[in-house]
Amino acid sequence: MRHPDNLPLQHHVKHAVAAPVGQDRRSSLLWLTLATVVTLILMAVPFASVVTFPIRTFVTFIHEGCHALAALLSGFYVIRMTVHWDGSGLTLTSGQNAFVTSAGYLGTTLFGAFLLYQAQHRNRANVLLIGSGMLVLLLTILFVNGQASWLMMLPLAMAGTLLLGGLRTSLPMPLRWSMLGAGGLLVLLLSVVCIMTGTLYSWVSGLSIGLGLIALGVFTKPHWGQFVANFLAVQCCLNAMLDLKTLFFISTLTGIQSDAATMAQMTGIPAFFWASAWLASGILLLGVTLWFLFQRPARTRSAASYAKPAAAK
Repeated sequence: MRHPDNLPLQHHVKHAVAAPVGQDRRSSLLWLTLATVVTLILMAVPFASVVTFPIRTFVTFIHEGCHALAALLSGFYVIRMTVHWDGSGLTLTSGQNAFVTSAGYLGTTLFGAFLLYQAQHRNRANVLLIGSGMLVLLLTILFVNGQASWLMMLPLAMAGTLLLGGLRTSLPMPLRWSMLGAGGLLVLLLSVVCIMTGTLYSWVSGLSIGLGLIALGVFTKPHWGQFVANFLAVQCCLNAMLDLKTLFFISTLTGIQSDAATMAQMTGIPAFFWASAWLASGILLLGVTLWFLFQRPARTRSAASYAKPAAAK
C-alpha cells in the first residue's frame, strides 16, 4: 500500500520532468529565430554571400543529387554530375522522364523542410549535420564522375593515408618526407584527371563541404549544433525558394533552357506552368512544415490546458 506522503513527491516529479520539454522547445525556437535573423542580415549586407557561399554549393549538391537519385530509381544510370562555382550544376543521365526532371527543385525543397523540422530537436541537430555531410560525400563519390567515380576512390584514399601518415612525428624524418611526397604526387595526378574531365571544383567542394559538416556535427556542442542546423535549414529553404522564383521568371519571360523547359519539351505543357506548379508546391510544403512547428504545438498545449480542469473535476 502506498504511503500518503508519496503522493506530493510523485506530483513534484511530474512537474520536474515536464519543464525541460517546454524549455527545450523554447530554446529550439530561439535558435530558429536567431538563424532567420542572421540570414536576413546577411542578405542585406554587401559581399556577405562569401559567408553563405558553401551553403549555396551545398544546396546545388542536393538539387543535382536529387536528379541523380531519381534517375537511379527510374532505372537509368548517372553519366556525370557537376557543380560549378556560380551555384549552377548539371546532371547527365542515360535517360530522362518527368520524375527525374521534377526531382531537382521538389527534392531540394523537401530536404530543406526536413532539415527545418528535425533541427528543432536538440538531440538530433548534430546527427543531422553528420548525416548531411555524409550525404554530400556519397553524392560526390557516387556521381561526380559517374561510374568512373569508384576508380578515383582508391588513389584518393591512398593519398589521404600517406599524407596523414607523413604528419606523424613518431616516424623517422626520411620516411615522413617520402610519404608526404608520394601523397602529394597522387593528389597532383588526381587533380590533373579532374581538370581534364571538368570535375575538379565538384570534387574539391564536395569533399570539403562533406568533411566540414561532419566535423561540425562531431565537435560542436549540442546548443551550437542546433543553431548551425537551423541556419543550414533556413538557408536551404531560402535558396530553394529563390531558385524556384528565378525559374518562374526565366520560364515566363525567356526561353533559356531549364528543368521547366525540359518538362515542356516532354509534355507539351508550357514551361511557366511547371515553374508555377513547383513554386506553389514548395510554398505549400514549407507552409505545412511551419504549421507543424508553431501552430500544432500551440493547439496541443491549449487542448491539454482545457483537459486538466476537466480531469480535476
